[in-house]
Amino acid sequence: MERVSGIDEWMESTEYFHYIEQMIERNFKQQYGLSLREFCVLYNLYKQPEKRCKINDLIQSVRLSQSAMSRLVNRLERGETPYVCRNECAQDQRATIICLTDKGIEVAERMMQQYRKLLDKVDFNNIDMLLTATKASLGKE
Repeated sequence: MERVSGIDEWMESTEYFHYIEQMIERNFKQQYGLSLREFCVLYNLYKQPEKRCKINDLIQSVRLSQSAMSRLVNRLERGETPYVCRNECAQDQRATIICLTDKGIEVAERMMQQYRKLLDKVDFNNIDMLLTATKASLGKE
């Protein structure tokens, strides 16, 4: 079958990224019972100096709708030892602050270590090659 410049490179890139994403998702589900999106929320909170931020900031960084983020935070709040908690914002009472709990910090750190181990298996040369080919085909060198 004939290859179409740009399209084939893009398809290969997205397939490769999807494979990596699935590998990480599967591992997180098995090890921690959490999804990759849930990890993204924990990770974004972990990066904050006080391990907390407004829910609207999380929505932007994780790229979820308000309702999807609320459901995700609800899941992270459940259980004997919740990973996050909600607080009112002192400066803006309409805003909700999401905070990592001690358990959330612990799990985020373990998941970050696991993420790094999984990424050690990834051939980044292949990713760089695919990105370069895709950018070149789009005229963005």
